[in-house]
Amino acid sequence: MAEGHIVKDFYIGNTRIKIADDYCRDKTPEDVNAILERLSRQLQRSFTAAASARERNEKSGQASNY
Repeated sequence: MAEGHIVKDFYIGNTRIKIADDYCRDKTPEDVNAILERLSRQLQRSFTAAASARERNEKSGQASNY
């Protein structure tokens, strides 16, 4: 596996975590804003869906995993 441009390398317990910035290091501020906008829309849809599912489950008396 190719090693990326590692900006952070640490352990959580026995698990080694390596964070690379290859995807974003050469992005313009406009590219970054577009990525953040796209991400925020996706996250909002996910949060809304999870909240709706939780509400439906609570109304039906089912346990929720959220």
